[in-house]
Amino acid sequence: AVVNPKTKHVLLVNTPRDYYVKLNGTSGYRDKLTHAGIYGVEKSIKTLEDLLKIDINYYVRVNFNSVVKIVDAIGGVEVNSEYAFTTKIGKYKITKGLNKLNGKKTLAFARERYALPGGDTTRGKNQQAVIDAIIQKVTSTTILTKFDDILASVKGSFQTNMSTEKMVELVRMQITDNAKWTVSSTALNGAGSKERTYSMGKTLLYVMIPYAGNIKQATVLINKVLDGELLDGGSISLAKYN
Repeated sequence: AVVNPKTKHVLLVNTPRDYYVKLNGTSGYRDKLTHAGIYGVEKSIKTLEDLLKIDINYYVRVNFNSVVKIVDAIGGVEVNSEYAFTTKIGKYKITKGLNKLNGKKTLAFARERYALPGGDTTRGKNQQAVIDAIIQKVTSTTILTKFDDILASVKGSFQTNMSTEKMVELVRMQITDNAKWTVSSTALNGAGSKERTYSMGKTLLYVMIPYAGNIKQATVLINKVLDGELLDGGSISLAKYN
């Protein structure tokens, strides 16, 4: 997530978990991006920094239970779905368009890929839709004035290197200006292949070979947001850069 608090703009960049990349500080075979996590959060951060040629200031790490607790703590979210489908987990029915979801339904929505035409790619877009919905909810003064209570209720549900002081500073800024945020999203893509990986040696695994044009254009978009340029809200396709 690229956040510019001056322009009130957020760009969400989805990088496929199977992206075949060089893990930071390694030699030999490239590996799935998701395998960077085996070696810790810092390895994931440095690998993404290398891939997109950017600096990452902060991270937030959540698990399945975190999603449930955070969404319930803010009273649920309204998530926009591109498709109507039934989740494998919980058998929840999702309609095309806006869906009001509690924590468990949000988690099921964010995890689903088998019922979606684009599989993992569409799941990535749905996860971005969840983050967008959370941003829209938590930037309202109604929620922000309860920040201390909400933070206490989700304590221990996430890991971050952002200080509480920095969080409070951002909350105070939002309460003061009550600004509307614009959220844009984009997704990197690639071509499927079977390759050897750094973490699994000679065993062939499914990976996604990155489209170089996608990476280059995503970096352009990231720098535009950091430099204060406003992008269109909603999804930005990188298909022509494949």
